[in-house]
Amino acid sequence: MHRLVELTRAALLGQGESEVRVVELATMKLAYCQGEFDCWVKTPGLCRAHDGEHDIVQAVHDAERIVLIDAVTFGGHSSLLKRAQDRMIGLINPFFEKRAALTHHGARYERPASFYALGWSPRPDAELSRTWRDLADGNALNMVAPRVGSVVVDDTTPDAWPQAIAEMLASTEHPGSRITRRAPLREELLQAARPKVAAVSPVRTAAIVVGSAKVKGTSVSENLARALAGRLAKAGLDPRLHFATEFVHEGATARSAAQAIAASNLFILVSPLYVDSLPSLATHALELVAAAREEVATPAKFVLLMNCGFPEPEQNRTALRIGAHFADAAGYQWAGGLALGGGGVVNPRVPIDEQYGPREHIKRALDLAVAGLAKGGVVPEEAIVAMAESPLPDVAYRVMGDLGWRQQAWKQGVAQRDLRARPLG
Repeated sequence: MHRLVELTRAALLGQGESEVRVVELATMKLAYCQGEFDCWVKTPGLCRAHDGEHDIVQAVHDAERIVLIDAVTFGGHSSLLKRAQDRMIGLINPFFEKRAALTHHGARYERPASFYALGWSPRPDAELSRTWRDLADGNALNMVAPRVGSVVVDDTTPDAWPQAIAEMLASTEHPGSRITRRAPLREELLQAARPKVAAVSPVRTAAIVVGSAKVKGTSVSENLARALAGRLAKAGLDPRLHFATEFVHEGATARSAAQAIAASNLFILVSPLYVDSLPSLATHALELVAAAREEVATPAKFVLLMNCGFPEPEQNRTALRIGAHFADAAGYQWAGGLALGGGGVVNPRVPIDEQYGPREHIKRALDLAVAGLAKGGVVPEEAIVAMAESPLPDVAYRVMGDLGWRQQAWKQGVAQRDLRARPLG
């Protein structure tokens, strides 16, 4: 990584930048994002955690360009970098708008930084590089960046690194410029969600991980995970529930949880979408489970259920590809993915089976998915399609969502005009 940092610094200076600041995340103790959106509705534009992240966000705000340098991890970022990235959403505001055929949040500041992502991999892998590129484009689009560039370099061609970095930084591509219609994104989503398992093997034990870092009993992910666990138990399996907060540290608790998950026949991760991919703690869980799987020879299956607060399930397409890459890296059979859009229609405090109306497709998809998995199979196509139904018209969801943000701010005693506050200047 050190060489990549120095090559990037030299390239930036060579392209006329007068100041380059390097942030070494490995030396910083940063809190993880808890997904409460306080940085939007309680202290608009500012994270409530007081640590080095404030300086990072201020530096990103002040910069003309931000470059993320990271080891490619299942096609995306490592948990270390994600811990910092997840807490940058205060740079945008909560209100919805449509860009590049999908819903996104609006800009908080007038001059967002251009966005670049430099990844390293020990060997070339076209599919990992494609996922990395699409993730960078999604990140840049969501952060309202004017330009985006990305590249993955590998150890087989180290002499080509300087040119690759220079070309990345010279990119004039506009985020989302390759997205012209929603239909191709739908096909990408379905393709990413489809299982890759050929043989049918029996499933006796299941480990379900709740990827949300919210307090227990308050997340949509936990609600869906408990619904899955109940269905699996009725089908004769023995599901065990784990939480992302078990993986905050590298100690015995995290290792024990990872070993238990790695030993199960079926691993299901139920996670919210954070900045186009998995949250930091969920990513850390996958990193530790992948390491634990090196000691396990038993075949097992992996399923990923993603839920996002945007109305379009297509927003989950890159995260599902990251899940499939994890399955390959950790020796799992990719048994399929489920993508929920419009997760805001689910009341996290009421069991999903007691909710109706725009939640019916969720229950139907869970029923179909468990029926397929319990037989030793995979997530069937009909479950994938059912979960990917839109609960409400996109326009209606955006209007209701914006009203929801205003209501949350009112409950916190925050003036409506302050939802667009610019505390960083």
